[in-house]
Amino acid sequence: MSNTPNQKRRRAERARDFLELLIDRYPQALFRERDKVRPLAIGIQQSLRKDLDSDETLKETPNWLVKQALARYTHAPAYLEAIIAGRQRIALDGSDAGEVTDEAVEHARQRREEQKQRAAERRRQRRPKRRRPSAEAMREQKLQKLAEKFNNR
Repeated sequence: MSNTPNQKRRRAERARDFLELLIDRYPQALFRERDKVRPLAIGIQQSLRKDLDSDETLKETPNWLVKQALARYTHAPAYLEAIIAGRQRIALDGSDAGEVTDEAVEHARQRREEQKQRAAERRRQRRPKRRRPSAEAMREQKLQKLAEKFNNR
């Protein structure tokens, strides 16, 4: 397992690239468009692994990469919102693969709420802090204005 920030970044990039390959390979199950995203079938990782093993060019794909790519897809806001909406689960071939459970909906709601809170916190941290002038600075400004007013007469 990688530990350095550089190794983690490279693994994340590799997972992102592999997810793009999966989206191209399974256009009936994995989508880029938010409104088309549907929850994946339970156990889809095993189906995916089996299918990849039958392809000579992809059978050497490490399991961690498959897991990371699926995690990237299933942690996306659009995916969580598809679960919350109760959309039908989908198999690799595009066929229906069952209903989303109430527990899954609740879990997705919690995760989505956590994502929103983290995003709001990042926005707060990026926003420049406006400093209120101190009482002494405000008093100084008022005196300056008064002095200008009386000096202009």
